[in-house]
Amino acid sequence: MKLKKSHLGAGALALGAVLAFAVPAGAAVNLQSESSGTAAIKIVKQANLKANGAATIVTVNVTCPIGNWFQLSVNVTQTVTPTTTTNGSGYVNDQPCTGGTQKVKVPVTSNGAPFTSGVAYAIGRASVSGSIGYVNLNTGREIVNVQS
Repeated sequence: MKLKKSHLGAGALALGAVLAFAVPAGAAVNLQSESSGTAAIKIVKQANLKANGAATIVTVNVTCPIGNWFQLSVNVTQTVTPTTTTNGSGYVNDQPCTGGTQKVKVPVTSNGAPFTSGVAYAIGRASVSGSIGYVNLNTGREIVNVQS
């Protein structure tokens, strides 16, 4: 089958029409996903040991829309010797959201052997409530405890 110039022109016109509608729609979705109506948490890689390892201070970056409130918990687990693991937890309650990213320092106290300098694993959980409804956020990452 041979294509005529009129068929090619009609095909190009149809493709252009599809692209004209698809590109603006994609841009609108992208703008919506970047709006300030979302919440997020991220654990900072470095934590600071306190009181000879009785605690470590874990920083969590919290982002949530202004007019909302959040609660944040952090659990830390660390292997301190080949046969000993220690863990601990810390909490921050009823904090107002500023609409930007907030650096929240969470003191995590050890429930066993002291934390030591070196690698540990932290899990963060946040609950955000207010005008956005109720949102649960979870994250985890390897952290490094350092002497402060």
